[in-house]
Amino acid sequence: MTDSRAHHTQELLELHKSFVLAALLCGALPAWSAPAAPAAPVVPAQAGPHPIEGSWRWTLPAQKCTEAWNYQSGGLRTSTSGEEVLQSRYEITPMPSLLGFYRISETVTESNGKPDCAGDLHELTGEPVVRFIQFSPRQDQLIVCKAESLKACFGPLKRLTQ
Repeated sequence: MTDSRAHHTQELLELHKSFVLAALLCGALPAWSAPAAPAAPVVPAQAGPHPIEGSWRWTLPAQKCTEAWNYQSGGLRTSTSGEEVLQSRYEITPMPSLLGFYRISETVTESNGKPDCAGDLHELTGEPVVRFIQFSPRQDQLIVCKAESLKACFGPLKRLTQ
């Protein structure tokens, strides 16, 4: 194994350890079973639907309030959170960054004007909101972060089977 390849494999292991630590802090460790580290980096082919497509759900731990999101092909997202009902347009990168995050930009196109689970109102400003998403290894859960970092995230949202 070349020094460069060994160094890259070590970086992947460190990134995986960081993700598992974040999952532990979020209380989601049982959902993430640590797979064996690959001998070389694997870049998945973007064949078929994007991993974001589908229905996702999260219930806030301290409340009895649930968020439900549905990402459709073609860039449409519908969601409910508390009393809020939204429709948004979204764009997401086809592949994750080297840090394992997908960059997603969402713009609210319709809102019923009622508060979400956090008490926030999402108005129709026409301004996109950029967030960063990281999937569990099986892509059955995701976390949503303000930046390409695990410092300010929420979740995990769990994929609903269809």
